[in-house]
Amino acid sequence: MSLLRIRSSIETRILSGVPERNVKYGILFNLVLFFTILNAVADSTIYYFIDVYGTGLHIGIIRGAILLLFIFIFGFKRILRNTLNYLIVIFLLYLFVLSLLSSNVSHSLFDGYLKWFVAMMMFPVGFYFFRDYNSIVRYNLFLVFGASIVCINLLVAQFIGFGISAYIEESFYTGGAGVGITNQLALILLTYPVLLRNLKKFNFYIRWFIVLVGILSFSFLILAMKRAGIIGLIGGGLVFLLLTQSRTRIIRYIIAAAIVVLISLPIYKEILIKRYEARVKIMEKSDKEARYLEIFYVIDEFKSGDIWQKLFGREAFNTGEFFGMKYFNRGRMIHGDFSALVYGTGLIGITMYFSIFFVLFRKGFLKFKKIGNNKLPRELLAVFFGLLFATFLISATGSGTVGERCIVYTYFGAVLGYLNNLYPDKISPLTL
Repeated sequence: MSLLRIRSSIETRILSGVPERNVKYGILFNLVLFFTILNAVADSTIYYFIDVYGTGLHIGIIRGAILLLFIFIFGFKRILRNTLNYLIVIFLLYLFVLSLLSSNVSHSLFDGYLKWFVAMMMFPVGFYFFRDYNSIVRYNLFLVFGASIVCINLLVAQFIGFGISAYIEESFYTGGAGVGITNQLALILLTYPVLLRNLKKFNFYIRWFIVLVGILSFSFLILAMKRAGIIGLIGGGLVFLLLTQSRTRIIRYIIAAAIVVLISLPIYKEILIKRYEARVKIMEKSDKEARYLEIFYVIDEFKSGDIWQKLFGREAFNTGEFFGMKYFNRGRMIHGDFSALVYGTGLIGITMYFSIFFVLFRKGFLKFKKIGNNKLPRELLAVFFGLLFATFLISATGSGTVGERCIVYTYFGAVLGYLNNLYPDKISPLTL
């Protein structure tokens, strides 16, 4: 009987969690769920309200103001004694100081810094609020609601022919979104294993809604031919399959989805072929691609810069005015996160950014050693590592939207917060 009680106790903890303090899942928690919708709407409709140069009042500004207000209400007192929380705050303070030293302070602050601030501060938020497994499942469902908004925007765009048609004209339109919107779909797809395991908890209509949005998200990701999103999904998916205990079940879902995509292929086959051929031609000339060239220009700037520039960079979040005009004769900002941080924040900035990834990995690894073969937390960690790897790849090849970053940092915080609640650290939480 004692063994049965122990097993029952473990299962209860896994499914519900044991709060180490009283966390009120009230308005603030519901707002965290609502932000998945807000971010999706903002990222999907921004170009319905402004031009491609980003001028004018738009929902992105409203989104930013709401997130800032939320973080202010959340308060720094709720940032627990956690190494990663402090590292994020120090990194953001460092970026804030450099933004103030920019020759265009308002641009650096409002068009650069605040986008990083509101996104990365969602990690402490996720760590604080998500204390049980079911709350994470609920967050996953809201991510699907957000993905459905992105898919609706892309679907409507194909009929009205509105938005950017990257790589080849009049083929695949992004509607009110930027070309990187499918990165968000790729990241949400990586969280799908959690929902697929819990499909029976939902009614018939929600189940089919989840499946339909997943298929549409994958189809749009392929059609968009966005390299970062595809690489992120493949890389993150392989990491997940390596760590999960449910490979067979997930592979069955992948095969089923692939069959549906193949059956529907005649609908978009012509567009897919045209976009693929155009993408191949662009990749064959990658040595002339601006995103490729900027890496070497940043390296040259680093080599020729003085010790101050090497350590602290120059013109944080204001790269278009200086870097873009110098090398591309236009106000083109540096697109890759890594390159932008090396140029704008120096060795100190990029080292701190990499440190955040390292600590995320290490904390996840320490929890992974503790959970053993417990399926639910292990699968959550498999998703966690898949997302972490995908985020790193996307960050290396480009730059994510505010919504995209909010999703991943909230999820990182949620998984580690839940697992820290389930398997408390025996050592000081300030230890890496």
